[in-house]
Amino acid sequence: MPDLVWWLSNFRRSAFRLETLPAYSVPQEVEMLAAFKRGEDVRLPKDHPWLKKVRQHTRDGKRMERVRLVSYPLSDYLRFELSMYPQCVEAGEQIRIASLNEHPELGACNQDCWLFDDSVVLTLVYDSAGRFLEVREATNIHDYLRQRDLALSRSTPLLDYLTRTTRR
Repeated sequence: MPDLVWWLSNFRRSAFRLETLPAYSVPQEVEMLAAFKRGEDVRLPKDHPWLKKVRQHTRDGKRMERVRLVSYPLSDYLRFELSMYPQCVEAGEQIRIASLNEHPELGACNQDCWLFDDSVVLTLVYDSAGRFLEVREATNIHDYLRQRDLALSRSTPLLDYLTRTTRR
């Protein structure tokens, strides 16, 4: 199995994440998601490992990007995830949101993946309930570069998206 953890620590220039599922079943998020559903303000601690990793990489001049595909109406999980993203943006991650409702052509972007330094693609495989199963290294890098470019071109920066959707 390709080593995602190694790549997340050792990429040289850029790390791009495409998130396509309506929900992920992440054991570490169960309590926070339940609190969010109860209307509580949920935040990651400032020393959360992900936030520390993003801060370090961006301090080192590396780019971390993510495009999150969404469809309406937003599920509780998507609303939860969107509420957590501003902390990642504050840490230096560039997060963009793309609507499948507004851009049906994004249906072609249907595989969660990480793209490192425009040269290594690791696909993430999940079961139908959004539980992580495995990581696979993809060989058709150009297909994933095209998907990344399409997703980026049809997406909106997170803070613009949140401003636009709260005015509705």
